[in-house]
Amino acid sequence: MGRRWLITVFGVAYVISQISIILILGPIEEAMIVLQVSGFSADDYLAVFNSWDESGGMAFYRAHFILDDVHWIWYAGLFTTALCRLFDKHQISVRYNWLLLLPLASGLLDWYENQMQHVFLSSQDYQTIIDPLPLMSTLASDTKWFLSAIYIGMILVLLLRRAPKKAPIDK
Repeated sequence: MGRRWLITVFGVAYVISQISIILILGPIEEAMIVLQVSGFSADDYLAVFNSWDESGGMAFYRAHFILDDVHWIWYAGLFTTALCRLFDKHQISVRYNWLLLLPLASGLLDWYENQMQHVFLSSQDYQTIIDPLPLMSTLASDTKWFLSAIYIGMILVLLLRRAPKKAPIDK
């Protein structure tokens, strides 16, 4: 699974998708990320959604889902294949293979979070944004980011361990 061509395909798809999502979100990108990780109540969501309605930002939010609904596939594939390759290169024991599921877990949490957002957007005047649904969406998002930090950290550590060592300088 850690084949270079798979890493390349998922990597290219991920980068194109990520850049495109950032460009689509434009002026609301930062506010969306804040809402994603701290919108624990219906009041939080309603305040942001209503402000986006007034400013025209809601169009950007709705539009980003065209790519974000499948974005999780690209990063789950990229980071899973990268971890597989690094686990093989470092001869990591198979008893740690469960860690290879972390990118998929974060991707599925992202998918769930997006489904919740679609529910929030599905009714007139956002009548479907009711507590505790925003809490569930935000907890999924926060857990996704926590898992992402773990597996990206593992990738960085494994990459650094493969980096060539400098020869000691004799004095």
